[in-house]
Amino acid sequence: MVSFILKKVIARFLFPLPLGLEIITLGWLLNSKSRFKKTGKALIILGVAFLGLISCTPFIDQFMYPFEHQYLPVREHKSDISYIVVLGGGHVSEEVLPPNSQLYTSTLARVVESVRLKKLFPQAKIIYSGGKIELADNKSNAEIMAATAVMLGIPPSDIVLEERAKDTVEEVLSLKSLLKDKKFILVTSASHMPRAVFLFKKQGLKPIPSPSSYLTKKRKNYPIWDYFPSYEGVQKSERLFYEILGIMWEKINGYI
Repeated sequence: MVSFILKKVIARFLFPLPLGLEIITLGWLLNSKSRFKKTGKALIILGVAFLGLISCTPFIDQFMYPFEHQYLPVREHKSDISYIVVLGGGHVSEEVLPPNSQLYTSTLARVVESVRLKKLFPQAKIIYSGGKIELADNKSNAEIMAATAVMLGIPPSDIVLEERAKDTVEEVLSLKSLLKDKKFILVTSASHMPRAVFLFKKQGLKPIPSPSSYLTKKRKNYPIWDYFPSYEGVQKSERLFYEILGIMWEKINGYI
């Protein structure tokens, strides 16, 4: 758990918004020293320009769209599918809310995609994966996803829970023996799918990707206000940086 938390904290310093602020802060500190004024000013300009670009939706879409659209959702019927595997994405438990409102938006999209796929492949069982991430939360992500799926009409007997894993690597390793030599569909967010597919294939498994929660769609034109800095642009940049960092980290550790 300690290494998991440490990995997450370190990654936050390399996310685009903190990174831009770090560059500006370094520039401000150097600018206060007479010997490094030019370097400091250059870093401040670089930091501001960087923040402007990563928060501009049309700019970041040029990179995010091809990254997310490497795979498209399954739409054809294949009768020999054994499992629909749904990777965890996070939630916050709150008893006064129904399960669907406790899930993160992207995680809810994964559950909805699994329900759609279940209608295409009624013989398949759905595996909801994801452990207890929040220290103070006594419910696993898999449990909340499964409760949402039951609300949407999936029979509990068709659901399998994997509640131990805290990240994608652990999910792959914990499911490896169950999925070996089985045909299964893999469901996760579109931005996360390339990394997830790499990880499953590294273990000798053959996932059939069916992404959900696309942050980018094909657009010919953007309204003028989309060129202004926005939360939407920062959100997309964060997801792209997170996945690139994840791929790099897992390559270094031999998981990919």
